[in-house]
Amino acid sequence: MTPGASGPASIGVVAYEMEGAPTGVGRYLEELLTALRCTPRARGWRLQLFFKGDPFEHPLWTGAEAGGCTCEAVFDRCGDAHPVFWEQFRLPRVLRRRPVDVLFSPGYSLPRAAARPSLVTIHDLSFELLPRDFAFRERWRRRLLARRAARSATRVLTDTDRTATELQKRYGVPEERIAVAPLGVSARFEPVRESVSHGDAGRSEPLSGLGVRRPYLLVLGSILARRRLDLVLAGLHRLLSGSAKDPSAGTAEPFAEDLQLVIAGSNQLPRPDDLGRMIRSSGCADRVVQLGYVEDGVLPDLYAGAVGTIYVSEYEGYGLPPLESLAAGVPVLVADAPALLELWPDYPLRCDRLDVDAVTDGLQRLLFDAAAREFVASEGPMRVRSLTWARAAERFAIEVETAWRTAQQQGS
Repeated sequence: MTPGASGPASIGVVAYEMEGAPTGVGRYLEELLTALRCTPRARGWRLQLFFKGDPFEHPLWTGAEAGGCTCEAVFDRCGDAHPVFWEQFRLPRVLRRRPVDVLFSPGYSLPRAAARPSLVTIHDLSFELLPRDFAFRERWRRRLLARRAARSATRVLTDTDRTATELQKRYGVPEERIAVAPLGVSARFEPVRESVSHGDAGRSEPLSGLGVRRPYLLVLGSILARRRLDLVLAGLHRLLSGSAKDPSAGTAEPFAEDLQLVIAGSNQLPRPDDLGRMIRSSGCADRVVQLGYVEDGVLPDLYAGAVGTIYVSEYEGYGLPPLESLAAGVPVLVADAPALLELWPDYPLRCDRLDVDAVTDGLQRLLFDAAAREFVASEGPMRVRSLTWARAAERFAIEVETAWRTAQQQGS
């Protein structure tokens, strides 16, 4: 579509989630925009990325155009402003000075009096379904902003069929305004286990610098109550104490007495001190390595060096870490990971219940079931290969065009 009279020329992007130490939404936006710059359908578009803080360098706006759109960073230099205040009150004023044809927000909310047409991505409704994961004010803030955005946006994007259904039931969003746009898995996570297993010093160096040594199990992602680290610790304690170990099952990786549990992710528990107390009372605190937030560039090495990864959550909207683990050829134990389970309904290494017995059994299979490990490690990369950011960017570009056409037909 040629921008201008027949299509959008300027796309505004609420981009503050990319500032500082980006996690889920920030990583999603960065990957999406990087792929969009190479998307022919977006050729000629000018993306204005709106940030609340001070200028910083990034390849998106400092690199050469790659055949798709161009990116321009707009910095409001209000880094101390609360994100909600900035988005709801400061950003509308910035948009009046720098109007756009279409506005996109990647994270659950839209500015007050948002320009139409607009798109918003609502990745999940965890704040509705698992309120205990959020402090009172945070929970209601998310609910109010997400509900308003879902009802006002021209197009509502989400990651899985399940969340699309939840949006229809809880917020009354018509099915025809919702688009399911699966995320991608970066090619950075291609299988590299063989080189790491044989002591590739180049890939091992980042791990040793973090205080991580093999063998280890990996829990990666923001630490939330619904991602049942308490059950993981309890199950690991049972395995390490020998009460659940079954050597007769065989193992694709040697089970060592010095097995570690590496926890990588920012602590987002409502009471952050609960994490330390949970680990200290687990009975296996000496095996736990807490990394906190980990830079994006280290993630491929963390996945590649792991015996297996663990993602036993009560609820997820998508679940990107399990897909990244499989892309690296590393088996992952999951409970609720909609993207993986929609892609691979009979995935073998999963917990059907979330209690200590089920998680212990799952960990045992993850470590000792050689046949399941081999099958997942070989099949996983092929299954995940269809999930590319190029495909996600193409779908996003289509939705931008759809939002533009819809607004034009409505006389906006």
